[in-house]
Amino acid sequence: MFGNTDAKFVVRSPRGVSVGVGPLRVGRWLSALAVALVLQASASQAGVVTYSASDAGAGPSSPRPNSNAMASTFDTAAGALGTVHVITFESAPVGAFSSLTPATGVTMTGADGSGGNQTIRDTPAGLGTSGDPYSIHGYNTTSGGSHFVYVHGGTLTFAFVGGVQAFGAYISGIQFSGETITFDDGSSQSVAIPALGTADGGIAFVGFTDAGKSITSITINATGVPGGSDFISIDDVRYVSSTVVPEAAPWMIWSLAGSLVGLWLVGAKKLRPASAV
Repeated sequence: MFGNTDAKFVVRSPRGVSVGVGPLRVGRWLSALAVALVLQASASQAGVVTYSASDAGAGPSSPRPNSNAMASTFDTAAGALGTVHVITFESAPVGAFSSLTPATGVTMTGADGSGGNQTIRDTPAGLGTSGDPYSIHGYNTTSGGSHFVYVHGGTLTFAFVGGVQAFGAYISGIQFSGETITFDDGSSQSVAIPALGTADGGIAFVGFTDAGKSITSITINATGVPGGSDFISIDDVRYVSSTVVPEAAPWMIWSLAGSLVGLWLVGAKKLRPASAV
């Protein structure tokens, strides 16, 4: 005689209804779950993804299609991680600062190329000098606004209570090469700010996502070559706060995925028809 060829696993739904599921279907379900777990492990280890595009020579009234398109791309990617917060600096007082709180849980500090304070401005620096004061010194990018951070070389640092997993900003007045955005997500990271040339300057949107990380400090470094201190402006800063969720180590996820498939193989073997007598 033969064993029970109609044997099924019973899966209980959330509503308490028992549903018979054959071993083949269970195997497929477990395999799919295992694949999902592995993909989740891969996603959590995605690392730093950078977003950068520029428009050379662009002033406040100029089109900036590349920068704007990249800002939109960043907003979409960052939005998948959480709420995208934007700092426009419109409520920040005009003038020099040693420490400023432009948003709840965010502190901004820095020192210019001479060791002095950085500045909130509502008019472009460099008026009356040669060249376009907007494209080579930077400007406001907030629609209907006027305030922005003027970085006179040196550094500008953002400190975030609770940390962030995404950060981006419009940076205008860029001329020199070698300028960066630096941070530590467990190891030292550096994102390049594009050089736009000493003659024309221009604007760029630069940002990054670092899913699942908790980055508490981000520094914009405005020192490059060939001129040393570069005079740039920062506006419409975006960030996504970190989500504190315990993350399983990759080896644990791989182990669980393997165990699920192994359990199915054992169960399927037990449910094979018995040999004819």
